[in-house]
Amino acid sequence: MQRTLSATAVAAVVLSLSAGAVAQNCYESGHQCFTFGPPRSAAVGKVDTAGLLDLKSQKLTIEGDIRLRVRVAETRAQYPYAEADQQATRARIRMRYQANDKVHALGEFNLSETWAGSEAYSDALEGENFNGVSQFYLHADDMLGFGDIWRVGRSEFILGNGLVLGSCDFLQRPGTFTGVWVSRKFGGHMVEGFVFDDYGPLQSIHDGVRYIGATASIAACDWVGDIVQAIKPYYMAGTRDGDFVSPTTNPTEEDAWLGIDGVGQLPGNFRWNIEFANRFVDGGQDRMAWRGTITKPLDLFDGFWRSVSIQITDAEGKMDVGNPADFNSAGLLHQYGGAWRSDMQTGQLGFGFAPCENVTLDVNLLTLDRRGTAAQLGDFEADVILGAKMASGVYIAGGYGIDNDRRQVGYMQLTMNF
Repeated sequence: MQRTLSATAVAAVVLSLSAGAVAQNCYESGHQCFTFGPPRSAAVGKVDTAGLLDLKSQKLTIEGDIRLRVRVAETRAQYPYAEADQQATRARIRMRYQANDKVHALGEFNLSETWAGSEAYSDALEGENFNGVSQFYLHADDMLGFGDIWRVGRSEFILGNGLVLGSCDFLQRPGTFTGVWVSRKFGGHMVEGFVFDDYGPLQSIHDGVRYIGATASIAACDWVGDIVQAIKPYYMAGTRDGDFVSPTTNPTEEDAWLGIDGVGQLPGNFRWNIEFANRFVDGGQDRMAWRGTITKPLDLFDGFWRSVSIQITDAEGKMDVGNPADFNSAGLLHQYGGAWRSDMQTGQLGFGFAPCENVTLDVNLLTLDRRGTAAQLGDFEADVILGAKMASGVYIAGGYGIDNDRRQVGYMQLTMNF
């Protein structure tokens, strides 16, 4: 039986979106993978153990978060959502051990589960809850004595603002990779080299595929001022090393990615971001994608209207390695997977508001143009993202999206950092 979102569900969603939706994006260039929640750096209280803990480390910091996620969706055609309602809980505990002035270690324990009657929700599978270590690595500054910075172990890693490779926390698909990352600062610039194995995100594991590559962050503002604040090139290539069976849908072990990300500020306080990437497909046609954003911060109507932005994305095919952190890069309905995951173009107009203290409201209007032989679903989409930090310290978050074919989806989330 077909059904529509009830007025009660819609009201709950609209009244529950997260504080600072734009500001809380996973990655600094913005507009993808809304976490609808507080930053991990949110301040928490200190506990005096009165000498009950005897550590070899100089310092132990324990922190974490608990999150409840509810998703409701429906469409008249029963595709792509059908009765896709999900309720899931995630809890994480992170322990940071400061061994000495230059070395610290991090361990993270992750629990993901669905509630009774819920459909599977990404890594929270029906009857197969994840309950284990998600990250464990050491971080060493100046380990060899020439300003080198090392990260060794199992760690989250972001490439291309999450559009190519990332950890999609909002969709409960945290991506962690076992590898070695080595970087060094040169003045205000940073260069990094890496090698890692990709086993897939937590529960959705696959046979390991190994990649190598490098990233850089160039402080262009040293030469041209704030017009170009930073330029961030990156390169990654599959080595065909590892214990894997190549998937038929998106083989990556012999492909390579070359990209560049730039941010800056134009006269009039217009902020810009442009990202370009090319995927060199082994034995196939190369794919290109780009994304450009102009944002104007505002302070109108006593701070009620805080920003307006225009964004265009274009992709010639699937650009990601398999777990991109690009949720909401092409709308909350997520019917195309993401802006760089298919042959499509989007145009996006965004408005940011602050109705009152600790409450934000974001409205996004999108045009979606699917090309090639793939089916065109919605042509237009409207999304609303509302959020609030409550006096109790709990972040209440949510979102509502609808397209021109009346596909609808609603999200609600409660998050608490501790």
